[in-house]
Amino acid sequence: MDTTPNADQPTPSESLAGQMVSNAREAQPDWEALPLANRLEIANRVRGLLAQRAADLCQMASKELGKSGQDTLSADILPLAEACKYLKRHAKRILATRRISRADTPWVLFGSKTTVERRARGVVGIIGTWNYPYFLAGTQMIQALVAGNTVVFKPSEMAPGCAKLLVEIFQMAGIPSGVLHKLPPDREFGTQLTSAPLNHLVFTGSLPVGRMVANSAAFQLVSSTLELSGCDPLLALDDADPALVASSAWFGAVVNQGQTCVATRRVIATNGLLSRIEFELARFLEGVPPFRLVQPREGLKAYQLALEAVGQGARFIGPVPSLPSAETGCPPLLLANANPEMRICRESLFAPVLCLVPAKSEQDMLKVEKACPLSLGASVFSAVPARALALAKQLRSPNISINEVIIAAGHPATPVVAKGLSGWGSTQGDEGLLELTEPRVIYQGPNKATAFRPHLGLVPKGRQLTPDMAPLLATMLGASHHASFWQRWSATCALPFQAIRWMRAQK
Repeated sequence: MDTTPNADQPTPSESLAGQMVSNAREAQPDWEALPLANRLEIANRVRGLLAQRAADLCQMASKELGKSGQDTLSADILPLAEACKYLKRHAKRILATRRISRADTPWVLFGSKTTVERRARGVVGIIGTWNYPYFLAGTQMIQALVAGNTVVFKPSEMAPGCAKLLVEIFQMAGIPSGVLHKLPPDREFGTQLTSAPLNHLVFTGSLPVGRMVANSAAFQLVSSTLELSGCDPLLALDDADPALVASSAWFGAVVNQGQTCVATRRVIATNGLLSRIEFELARFLEGVPPFRLVQPREGLKAYQLALEAVGQGARFIGPVPSLPSAETGCPPLLLANANPEMRICRESLFAPVLCLVPAKSEQDMLKVEKACPLSLGASVFSAVPARALALAKQLRSPNISINEVIIAAGHPATPVVAKGLSGWGSTQGDEGLLELTEPRVIYQGPNKATAFRPHLGLVPKGRQLTPDMAPLLATMLGASHHASFWQRWSATCALPFQAIRWMRAQK
C-alpha cells in the first residue's frame, strides 16, 4: 500500500526511491513473518477484485493505450487472475522446506539433519512496462509479495492510470502499509530505483534500457531478472498446414498491434510452403486498417527497416504500405523473400511486422533461426507432433510452442524465460516464484559431544599429534564410489576397522 503522505518524503541526501526502499525494508520482516496462508488470502482477494473492477481496468487501458476491452480482458486481466489462482493452489508446495534424505547424506556427515528453506529476498524493485500493464507488472508483484518480499514499483510513464488502478486493487485486497510502494511514472525514478539498495530487481522493457539496468544492478551486486524483447521465429515443416501457419503467424505479428515482446516476426520454411503461406497472408491484409501504436516512432523504425530490406532483395506482400504516422497509424508490414542478415530479421520491433524467410532444409531452417542474436520465443508447426518436437529441441529459444504461437506465455504454471540478448531469469510459474526467493540451508550436527565427527581431527590442536586420516577417507571414498559392487562391499566392510583405528590414534 502507498504510505502516508509524509512517510515517503526523502531527506535532502536521499532520493524518493531510496526512501521508499528504506520504508519497505522496515516493513519486510513483519510481512514475511505473516503466515503464507494470510499472504495467499490477499492474493485470492486480488483475484476477486480483478473481476469486480474489470470494467474500470478496461476503460483505463483504452484511454491510455487504445486497447480494446477484449484485448485487455484476454491478455491482461484473465492471465493475472489465473496467476493469483495458481499461487493460491500451489505456492505452499513450491515454497515448502526441503528435507535432505539420509540416503543422500555423505558418510562424513553421518548423524546429521539438513533442510533447505526458501526465504524472501527482501525488497524487490519492479520496473513495469506498458504493453500489458496489468498482467506483467501484476504477476511480478503478486509473486514477490506471496514470497514474503516487500515491493517498490516504478510504473511505465505510458500507463500511469493503469498502474494506479492496479495498486489500488492490491490495497483494497489488504496489503499492509509499507509493503507495496508506487513511485511516480517519470523515467528519472527508474534511474533512482536501480541505484537504490534493493535485494532484487525485475525489469521488463527494451534491450538498450535493459543494458543500463543490468549495469546498475551489477555495480551494486544486486541480483536481477530481465525480460527484454525478441524477434521470434515460426519454423514450418513441409507437412504443416499453410492456412494454420498463416493464421497463427498473422495473429502472432499483429496481436496488441504488434506491441508484444514475444511477437512472431519471422516465418521460416521452404519456398514451396512459403508461397502458399504468402497467398493466405495476402488475403488477411485486404481491408485491414493501420494499427494505432502507443509509440508511433516504432512504426517509423519498422517502416524504414522494411524499405531497407526491400532494397536488399525482399518485397512487400500486397500493395506497398503507406508511411506510418501518429495520425494514421502503422499499416501491417509483411515482407517476402527476406533473409536472416537483414536488420528487420535481427532487431526487436514493437510494430505489426512479419517476414517470410526461405530455407532449403530443416538444418538450414535451424541456421536461419540462429542467425538472429535475440532469443525469447519460437514456434514449430508440423502435422506430425514427433517431427515438430524433434526440431523444437534443437532451437535456442527457452519458450517454444508447437502448432501455436504466443499464448503459452500466459500459462500460470509455466515460466517465461529470458536468454541471451533477450535478458535472463524467469517470471511466472514455479520458477518465477522461486526466483524471488533465496535458499537457506540449516545443517544440524549430531547431538552428542562424542558423536562421530572425523573432520575435527583434520587440523592441529596445540602440540597434540594429528593422526593421519587418509586411510579412513580412502575407505569412505571406496565404500561410496568404487565402480565395482564387490569393491564397494569390501571397502564398506573395512570402514568400521579404519574408523576405530583412527579414533584410537586420537587418544
